[in-house]
Amino acid sequence: MKDESLIHLKFEYTKALQSKRDILLAERSLLRAEKAAKQYRSSRIKELEMKLRLYRKMRELNAGIAKIQKALPKIKIPEILKKDTPKNIKKEAKKTGKENHDESLEYQLKAIQEKLNSLAR
Repeated sequence: MKDESLIHLKFEYTKALQSKRDILLAERSLLRAEKAAKQYRSSRIKELEMKLRLYRKMRELNAGIAKIQKALPKIKIPEILKKDTPKNIKKEAKKTGKENHDESLEYQLKAIQEKLNSLAR
C-alpha cells in the first residue's frame, strides 16, 4: 500500500537542470530586490534625519534673527525715502513692466520704420 501512495515524476536531466537554474535565478533576483529595498529604506531614513536636523537649524536661525531684530532699534524712515524701498520698486516695476515693454516695442517699431523710410529714399 505504501508503494501505491507514492507518486514519482520523471524529468529529463536537462529539463531538471534548467528548472533548478530558473529557481535559483528567481531566488537571486528576489534577494537582490530585497537588498535594494533595504538600502532604499536606510537612505530614506538618513534623508529624513538630515531634513529634521536642517529644520531644527532653521528654527534656531529664525529665533536668533528674531532676537537680533528685537535688540536693534527701530528706524523711522521718512516718507520721501519710503517710495524708494525695494518693495515699492518691485510693485512699481510690476505695474509699469507691461507699459515699458509696450513702449520699447513701439520704439523699436518706429526705429525700424525710420530705417525703412531712409532706405526707400
